[in-house]
Amino acid sequence: MILKKIFFLIVFYFLTISLSFSNISLKILMKINNEIITSYDIEQEKNYLLALNPNLKQMNENQLMMIAKKSLTKEIIRKNEISKYIELKQDDPQIDTVLNNLIKKLNFDNKIEFENYLKNFDILIDDLRKKIEIVNEWKNMIYVKYNNSINIDKNSLMLKIDNLIKNNYVQEYNLSEIIFTTKNDTTYKDEFEKIKNSIENNGFENTANLYSISDSSNVGGKIGWVAEKNLSDTIIDKIKKLKKDEYSKPIKIGNDFLVLRINEKRKKPFKMDKQAELEKMIMIETTKQLDKFSNIFYNKIKLNAKISEF
Repeated sequence: MILKKIFFLIVFYFLTISLSFSNISLKILMKINNEIITSYDIEQEKNYLLALNPNLKQMNENQLMMIAKKSLTKEIIRKNEISKYIELKQDDPQIDTVLNNLIKKLNFDNKIEFENYLKNFDILIDDLRKKIEIVNEWKNMIYVKYNNSINIDKNSLMLKIDNLIKNNYVQEYNLSEIIFTTKNDTTYKDEFEKIKNSIENNGFENTANLYSISDSSNVGGKIGWVAEKNLSDTIIDKIKKLKKDEYSKPIKIGNDFLVLRINEKRKKPFKMDKQAELEKMIMIETTKQLDKFSNIFYNKIKLNAKISEF
């Protein structure tokens, strides 16, 4: 134990001295369990977040620091938990699928164009692959842990499908989200007031980076196009009268609260394959429930994590 403390003090000394030969001041800023987080790590995380959401340039340095710390803390806690069960090797083909979807979501034509864009932020494509792998393996782990707790009402979904057959179009919404939780000393109204003020001053996307606990926060809360048929009646009721760029009041989802913004609306021609539609709805509902379990489990292990700031 004494040797470990001496080693940590030596590391702390060498990491906090100014490296005058390169004009870089490298400091230890955090320690999460046994992992040391330096000012360089935080700077790289800021660059990663700025690459995914350029609107963050509007934020001040303190806000960017807070967002980067939150993002990196979540990643490290998840990685530590995953590492108890598997070794991260970046050999899962799912990584490329997610990466290609991200490239499309950010409106790049191909991987080369995206790689060149990342170079402006001193980020390599392999850096991004590592982050994607952690998110993927976390989702796989949550599925294994909570698969038996998922409850799908197929009769209700079939009723939705039967109602859809009556129309030859489907209403779709391009959505962004903020999912927030409350702390012991605040109510959801207090938290939502902070979020509203931030949206007014910083915009919805930057506020998602600041306050949302969803994985979509890294891309400014963007979800993309969602068909009305895949939304719950509660959500539809909250957003159907909203205009472009308006956002909803908080919607209770488990222990958390969801705020949705309408980016665009459209009606799309719709042809029904009942079985394929049912399978799609089951998958979407399963994902929603797993996301709830994911937040609950993350909050649980975060409480047990040793997090120090210097």
